Amino acid sequence: MASQPIVPPGGNFPMPASSKDPLLAFRCAAAIKPYLEEDVNTPAGVLIDSPVVYSEISGAQPIVLPAGPLSGAAKLDVTVSLNGKTLANALVPLNASAYELPFSLEGITPQMTPYNLTCEATYLAASSSSPQTYSASAALSVLPNPTNSSVTKMDLRTGALLAKPATGLGGEYEPIFPIGFYTIFDGYLSTNISAVDILKAQG
Repeated sequence: MASQPIVPPGGNFPMPASSKDPLLAFRCAAAIKPYLEEDVNTPAGVLIDSPVVYSEISGAQPIVLPAGPLSGAAKLDVTVSLNGKTLANALVPLNASAYELPFSLEGITPQMTPYNLTCEATYLAASSSSPQTYSASAALSVLPNPTNSSVTKMDLRTGALLAKPATGLGGEYEPIFPIGFYTIFDGYLSTNISAVDILKAQG
């Protein structure tokens, strides 16, 4: 009201401190959470993030870069392992986001507790004689197949939720629309239930 003082609402996210030198925020995550025993014959994946930042965000470590603009040739040699066994190894560009490294679930025993993936990266700048190393870890869930329930998966490549058709007749996992129209059903969906299918088709 006009007679009341302005009160800042608060709740702002804290801003990280700035860094004058570049930092590498190396991270990794399983592409799907969770995988199931039935997925053993389908490709699995680990997502790698390698942004070069100038903010002291969590896990960011100093990186020595060559002078001038960062070229597309600048890459990290990344190895993903589980209990000492290499699952994937590839060159990943710097400043990549959700760069997927495929691997096989074969030989990984399904269990109720998650495994711990180890992700290691090595970067050798042209102006440096010694490699720079970085590490991160990620949970890998490989669950037994459900016997009397259903599983909803999260696809970290897109942020979508995945579920099997609600008919109970089986089928492939597909993205779902996780929103309930709990306010005013009448006048919107009551006369045109196909609106949900249209939204799905639009992505």
